[in-house]
Amino acid sequence: MNRRDLLLTEMNIPQWILVKPQVLKGDAQIRLVDTVKLVVVCEEDHQQTGLFQDILRALQLNHEQYQWISLEQAIRLQFDHQPIFWLIQSEAQAVRFAKKFANQTAWKCESWQYLCQAQQKRQL
Repeated sequence: MNRRDLLLTEMNIPQWILVKPQVLKGDAQIRLVDTVKLVVVCEEDHQQTGLFQDILRALQLNHEQYQWISLEQAIRLQFDHQPIFWLIQSEAQAVRFAKKFANQTAWKCESWQYLCQAQQKRQL
């Protein structure tokens, strides 16, 4: 042991060793369970709105069958099945997502406020 380690031991200061330091840097993969059929990629949380609850009912999905995540989390996703992605992002951010998941089925929408318009609801 070096002098620093001895001093820390004498002062009863525990030393921690990071087993996976890349996790703190954001390199960790997020595992998506197989029961998830819909992944909503949106920076704002609109899960409790009436519109989203109506969409879940129309798709016959329960709360265990969808995942609401941000774009940063979506980039780190890892999965074995083929969920449907719903991107509620600007076009520039949607392009970033499309580069990673080019073969995935995705719905795209510019913003949640755009989707709340009556004509857009009907199209959806």
